[in-house]
Amino acid sequence: MTLSGGSWLDARAETHRQALLRATPTVMRPLVEAAGATLTLDLLAPGDVPGHDGSAMDGWATAGAPPWLLGEPLVAGDVPATAALADGHARPVTTGAPVPPGTDAVLRSEDGLVEPGDDGAPLLHRSAESTRRHIRPAGEEVRAGDLLFARGVVLTPPRAALAAASGVDEVPVARPPRAALVVLGDEIVRVGVPRAGRVRDVFSGSVPGILRSAGVADIESAHAGDDPEATRRALDVDADLVVSTGGTGHSSADHVRSALDALGAEILVERISMRPGRPLLLARVGDRLHLCLPGNPMAAMVGLVLVGLPLIDGLLGRPLRLPEVVRLAEDLRNDSPQVVVLAYRSTPDGAVAARRQTAAMLRGLADADGLLVVPPGGALRGSDAPALDLPW
Repeated sequence: MTLSGGSWLDARAETHRQALLRATPTVMRPLVEAAGATLTLDLLAPGDVPGHDGSAMDGWATAGAPPWLLGEPLVAGDVPATAALADGHARPVTTGAPVPPGTDAVLRSEDGLVEPGDDGAPLLHRSAESTRRHIRPAGEEVRAGDLLFARGVVLTPPRAALAAASGVDEVPVARPPRAALVVLGDEIVRVGVPRAGRVRDVFSGSVPGILRSAGVADIESAHAGDDPEATRRALDVDADLVVSTGGTGHSSADHVRSALDALGAEILVERISMRPGRPLLLARVGDRLHLCLPGNPMAAMVGLVLVGLPLIDGLLGRPLRLPEVVRLAEDLRNDSPQVVVLAYRSTPDGAVAARRQTAAMLRGLADADGLLVVPPGGALRGSDAPALDLPW
């Protein structure tokens, strides 16, 4: 069933749902190669973090009351001692080193003083009082069997580091979607200053980077003119996702719909109730998804952020990200029956609309901090509006 004329929120939800149905398969990856990937199964800790009671400071492991008779040093990397530390004894210890059983506390190096005893043996005295033990117990951060991260979570570098600390070597992650970008239009030129009637290709150098930042890999790029058969061939590629720009309207130069029909496509989402970006289409050809964006630059970027990013999240098995809320620093008009999506800048007083922005302009978006959604009737200064982060 096609979602036609729905709200931008419904379009995001339906796009995400359709993508989840076609999520990419799970692959096992070495943890050292998996930063930025998305988990497809819950990740449990195979070991404790830390794996032993360890010193949180350089100093001495002590047992009982001072003064303490000094023993052999303990350093990071040592096998934990099996013999207990007897009362009245201490051993020098470095940060991270395992402390022996029976250790009451670690005395910091700056809080102790070593002097010879009556028999010449070195004795450790406390030179400053402290109530802290300075011992990091085994499993303080993670216990073996704990849930480290749930499925759908992105392995950021700190998460990958924590997984490594607990002993993880391989992780089940979603295979990055394979994508193709198809730029449509006879008026498109690839290099130089366009002459009258032509426009520069603004998508080939920008969209692949946005897709990669969202988790896509192996992006192919192509250009096709305003011809039905050329459009059909360009859209019929081996990929999980095909992103096209232009050709989604109903003029004699727009051939995306007829090309999709020829490929046996099912239209899933169309005519979202928003501007810019209303001519956007989401279609399915077998297991391949087609995100067909308008040709106007701002409209295409709005569609890519509002709909394209939830689509990629769904393909990777990630949850749908909810919009944020920003406080408006100025009144914003909207006399249309549809929501208006505006690039905005953040100020100390709140969000203000970026200047010089229309469906065909990029200047406002180039200087923006995000996109905000203005409802029909507009929004007043001091009120809140839904907003989306930009992926760059």
